Amino acid sequence: MYPLEILYGKAGHDIIEITGGISLLQTVLQTPMGPVSVLIEEGRAIEIRLGGTFEGVPRADVEPFLTQLKGYFEGRIKWVDFPVKISSTPFLMRVWKEVRKIPYGTVVTYGSLAKKLKTSPRAIGMAMAKNPLPIYIPCHRVVAKSGLGGFGPGLEWKRFLLELEGAAL
Repeated sequence: MYPLEILYGKAGHDIIEITGGISLLQTVLQTPMGPVSVLIEEGRAIEIRLGGTFEGVPRADVEPFLTQLKGYFEGRIKWVDFPVKISSTPFLMRVWKEVRKIPYGTVVTYGSLAKKLKTSPRAIGMAMAKNPLPIYIPCHRVVAKSGLGGFGPGLEWKRFLLELEGAAL
């Protein structure tokens, strides 16, 4: 499993140079809920967008991102594990590392996660809202004690992902 710190991986395709010397690509998968886009910098995912694309960023079928996401949405892959690059606060990194451990098809509450990490449910919710890599960091698996709680891309997406995984709602 790739850790959340900066990783070194190969995209398998040429990366297009964008103004300013930053190499960005996006790979887009169409799902029943709409597009899922992965923003890729130097062979590592830096952001995943559910329900939209990244304006002005060239598209390409980039591996291993496309194959893993297809497998996840087809129910063949239970765990996406591609190279990522995340830069954030120590608190957010600690929360996201713990969320990454939540098994496929399982939900935990904001409160139980907060208790484990010795923080507040509100702080957990804030960390989930700042997650740049939904699905990779499966914040959709964190729910309220009575209901789904929130989800940046919308509760329809959260419900869809949990139902895809067969989670008890």
